[in-house]
Amino acid sequence: MKNFYLLTLIGILFCYSCSEDNGDSGNPGISDPTQIANLMNDNLVLPAGSFIVDPSTVEIDESITIRSGSSSIVPIASGQSMTNAISFNAPNGNVNAVGMRFGTTGPIYFVPINTNGATAGTGNFDFLINQGICADLSQVCHDIKCYEFAQTSAGNISRANIRDVAMLCGNCDEPSCQGLVDASDCGGLAGQDGSPRFNLTWSGSADLDLYVRDPNGETLSFNNPQSNSGGALDVDCTGNCTGGNSENITWANGGPSGTYQFYVNIFSGSTTSYTITVRDNGSTVNTFNGTISSGDSNTLSYTKN
Repeated sequence: MKNFYLLTLIGILFCYSCSEDNGDSGNPGISDPTQIANLMNDNLVLPAGSFIVDPSTVEIDESITIRSGSSSIVPIASGQSMTNAISFNAPNGNVNAVGMRFGTTGPIYFVPINTNGATAGTGNFDFLINQGICADLSQVCHDIKCYEFAQTSAGNISRANIRDVAMLCGNCDEPSCQGLVDASDCGGLAGQDGSPRFNLTWSGSADLDLYVRDPNGETLSFNNPQSNSGGALDVDCTGNCTGGNSENITWANGGPSGTYQFYVNIFSGSTTSYTITVRDNGSTVNTFNGTISSGDSNTLSYTKN
């Protein structure tokens, strides 16, 4: 992790698997869906024990069918840990792994699951896309296909279940985002109406990182994008990004009640201005504008009832 300079902003706050681009932000970054899918696969992080299978070397087991819990477009933001749930029907009770791949070609990434010979069930695993992938992509919301599979104890695989996912590299006012995901999603993090949200934006080429401690005492930070209380940190940018510098924290189910403590560290760059916006139930309840440089300390208070 970076060695941060001593700047803290402390306060009390609330807050919270893909085809082609539909917009044009002017960013010359990659916009070809095949290239984007390949980059997403290269940056896919899965749990320990995961493995890769070349589908051209194995047989299809036609007895297995799989499906996902939702047909809606799934928003994905870099650095954000998510859970994939792949449900299967296997009359022979032989599924022992589930997996995924972005795009139509290439190896499949599998995660072992213990089904104990079950003929039906759901394989759950956490995944994320490495932070910083959007630096190479056009600053829009990319519409990509995610292919999901099951594998048998004999090493055969199912046919794919195909899901639409959105790789979020654009801001909410980017047309491609507006036509693909909800406004609460296009900021970089899937949220829900009524969920607390904390947003930090800043200008220039400074590198700011956001931290929040919720009323349960759990801290969300640059290296810890999720907390047990349901909070999730979306790392959008770490300095001088074409699409704008911002980080967001939300809590999915209303968040715990009480006071929230947040602070921002400056890792590089000179003095920069920033804005902190607190939203609750979809409405802005507090906005804090300030200037930050090494050694500064500012506070903002918010208590969620």
